[in-house]
Amino acid sequence: MTQWNWCILQLNQLVADTLNCTENVALSLSQLIYRKAQGNPFFATQLLKALHQDKLIQFNFVEGCWQCDISQINQQTLADDVVDFMLFQLRRLPESTQQQLKLAACIGNQFDLKTLAIVSKQSELETADCLWKALQEGLILPQNEVYKFFVGSENQATTQKHSEMFVYKFLHDRVQQAAYSLIPEAQKQSTHLQIGRLLLQNTPPDQQGSGIFAIVNQFNYGLDLLEEPAEREHLSRLNLTG
Repeated sequence: MTQWNWCILQLNQLVADTLNCTENVALSLSQLIYRKAQGNPFFATQLLKALHQDKLIQFNFVEGCWQCDISQINQQTLADDVVDFMLFQLRRLPESTQQQLKLAACIGNQFDLKTLAIVSKQSELETADCLWKALQEGLILPQNEVYKFFVGSENQATTQKHSEMFVYKFLHDRVQQAAYSLIPEAQKQSTHLQIGRLLLQNTPPDQQGSGIFAIVNQFNYGLDLLEEPAEREHLSRLNLTG
């Protein structure tokens, strides 16, 4: 069996399981998705989900089965690049969610709620609420199950006590890359600099040791925008510390 046939077989099993149909019935759709996704398994699953969101795959309640118009899907203009496709998907999210994901992408592939709340200048409850849609869409994943007790909680004082436990991770590095692409090129340096300043301002000196690298990294991205000699000197000391 060639690698192409093996990949099609794996994808076809996924499509058949998703649509609750036989593999023979699913094959034509699987082949189309494979071709559109250029064999990228991550892209293929996201594409299948997008087709459902666009109502190109729908459940026929009269006949009790899923159905799609292959010719209509085939005519859809889809981005050839995974990042471009994910960028299109991210732009469907609420603006508040997009904003949080842009900041999260600057922090890294993995980020915690406390840090994101600091750099977004929102409460942790507000930040978690903004992230909820991205969680529902599977674009970010919780690294523990504690978030379930946080979302919708009215006891903010209790949940903030353990906010560092709320850790998220981008589903894929291409999702992080797409979220970062949402930031206009001309604003990237200033965004990193703002993040660095906020993290430094909100991190007590006795707690900077463990997070100094993350803080310095943000400042270094925005180094060209540092005009105050005192701030440049402080950054130099931080770099030596890190």
